[in-house]
Amino acid sequence: MNQKFSENLVSAIKDVLPDKTNVAIYLMDLLSLGKEAVYRRLRGAVSFDIEESALISKDLNISLDHIIGMKSKDKAVFSLNLIQRPDIQEDYCRFVDNYIHAFHRLKPYSNSKSYSAYNVIPFSFYTPYDLISKFYWYKWLYQMQGFENTLKFSEFTLPQKISDVHKRFTEESRFVENSSFVLSRDMFISLAKDVDFFLRLNLLTKEEVQQIKSELLDLLTNLESIAASGVWNGGKEISFYLSNLNFESSYTYLECSDFELSILRVFSFGSIHSFKNQVCEVHKDWLNSLRRSSTLISQSGDVHRAEYFNEQKILLDAIL
Repeated sequence: MNQKFSENLVSAIKDVLPDKTNVAIYLMDLLSLGKEAVYRRLRGAVSFDIEESALISKDLNISLDHIIGMKSKDKAVFSLNLIQRPDIQEDYCRFVDNYIHAFHRLKPYSNSKSYSAYNVIPFSFYTPYDLISKFYWYKWLYQMQGFENTLKFSEFTLPQKISDVHKRFTEESRFVENSSFVLSRDMFISLAKDVDFFLRLNLLTKEEVQQIKSELLDLLTNLESIAASGVWNGGKEISFYLSNLNFESSYTYLECSDFELSILRVFSFGSIHSFKNQVCEVHKDWLNSLRRSSTLISQSGDVHRAEYFNEQKILLDAIL
């Protein structure tokens, strides 16, 4: 490995890792190297070998092609958390695990915050619901793979490994001290239309549709109660905003006193994320702009809150 490559690799590692992370300790743990061996690599006295570079690339989702072509240290490095065939289940669990790891890191901090904007029902809301979780996974597999033998919803079983990772996510996401959600006004209705689509394909029965609808109504009732109180998960603060503008994707920004993380959802189950300060600052500004153009329905905004949740229930009855 030439020296320029090693310099670019070190620069990329620092871009991806949180600002206050000790890069040397990280590399000592990952590469099973001693302190002096790691510092020689960081100083450029010794180059990273191929195996070490590949291990770093895999662990941090850094593209080696990108490292080779890096020309400016001002470029931000993004980590990809994507799901690909043939390892769909394993990739999906890694996708959720990355969220779990991020929330776990926030747990010790009393100033932890989460800002999100969702045009689909957030993970944090639906993972406790078995049928909704099963349907999202079923729908995604249908889109990605199709069902050669037209596998019906009743014949499909959510893998236990996925159920387990959902439970871990639900548990770890409970510890954020202050959460803020900007919600698309049609995110529940879009799911209802998806359910109706599979009913018309004869892949869902009317009874199964009513069971999913029952969970959706229960979710709406719980969210309305949470929105009225402004607290959830044992007293943690939460606020809900209804967006007055359309937005193209789902976004999450996490922060505490020691790190910040920007996450952009892509391809339904997948994400692009970055610890880079410049990226996080722009991302946070974008989320704040969405909040400013939205209507607060937590604690205050009683009329808007009641109208929204009543409207969702009426529309669910009309569609399902």
